[in-house]
Amino acid sequence: MKKRIQIAFIPLLLLAWTVKAQNLQPPTLAPSPSTENQQRLIKAGVELHDQGDYDGAVNRYTEVLKENPNNVLALYEASYSYWAQKNYQKCIEVASKAAKYKSELLELAYIQLGTCLDDSGDSQHAIENYKFGIQLVPSSSLLHYNLAITYHRVEQLADAKMAVKKAVVLNPNHPGSQLLLSRVFSQGSYKIPSLLAALRFLILEANSQRSAVALQLVKKQLRSGVSPGKDGNNINIFLDTGQKKDEGDFQSVDLFMSLMQAANFTEKNKNKTEIQLLVENLNSLCSVLSESSSKADRSKFTWQYYVPYFIELKQQGHTEAFVYYINQQSSIAEVNDWLEHNKNKVANFLTWSRDYRWPKVD
Repeated sequence: MKKRIQIAFIPLLLLAWTVKAQNLQPPTLAPSPSTENQQRLIKAGVELHDQGDYDGAVNRYTEVLKENPNNVLALYEASYSYWAQKNYQKCIEVASKAAKYKSELLELAYIQLGTCLDDSGDSQHAIENYKFGIQLVPSSSLLHYNLAITYHRVEQLADAKMAVKKAVVLNPNHPGSQLLLSRVFSQGSYKIPSLLAALRFLILEANSQRSAVALQLVKKQLRSGVSPGKDGNNINIFLDTGQKKDEGDFQSVDLFMSLMQAANFTEKNKNKTEIQLLVENLNSLCSVLSESSSKADRSKFTWQYYVPYFIELKQQGHTEAFVYYINQQSSIAEVNDWLEHNKNKVANFLTWSRDYRWPKVD
């Protein structure tokens, strides 16, 4: 019985390999546009998918594809519904077909294909798929982002860091890329870069479940290196002298941040709220980054990409609005009251942030 199962399984493996291998070819086909009826069917399919009726959605897309096998939108939407069903083999099969067409959906077809490969446990082919998709659509931040997710999943942190840095450069306003980069930096012991990426994420997504996670990451990075002494009257400060410097030398900034956190425990600051201390701390951090930038190797990614943004944020007088805004998911009582009474300050901060011109880092 075991031999029969193995023999029967070999064609399935070969079929899967054939489907995956065929994906790594540039698109050559021209899609056919939808008729009005096909548009209605696709719209109905999307609505069913959004309601959780993935079988119903697939049935609508199948109707379209029977009439028009070259309908790339129906192919893409069908692959998405197959993914939601966890029917990864069908997802791979249909997304592979969508990737054969020259269309505006080519980027999404490769993302869907890579996602299904990755979720099916075939991370190596997912990586190859994303890389090939990037060759075809090099400006796609989402292909770089999804490549980074897969690298991160298989614990290839250096590759994940490289891919997600490319994603944030291509699209500085994608929250997920900023959060993933912060996590990758944190796992690689890049304290200041992780902090800055997490803060940038919170500016983009301040009030979600992920925001609460990012706030904890910010607090972790701010407070690391400082702990209360045994008798409660002393503060222990730890400095990591072996910090990596390929993202820039932040050792002096790290030391200052530890001293700043230690000062939070002094008599002078005992009556200040957590949010007031955070405003002062981040204001001081931005000042130190500004003072240090003239001596820093500004060819390094973090100095070139994140540091100028936070220096200008402070120079424009937005630190207070910034701190209150990013703490919407905290349990600090004064936050909502401040935001309610300072809407103009928040609006001015967000307008400045939206208009900020991010550098095109190599």
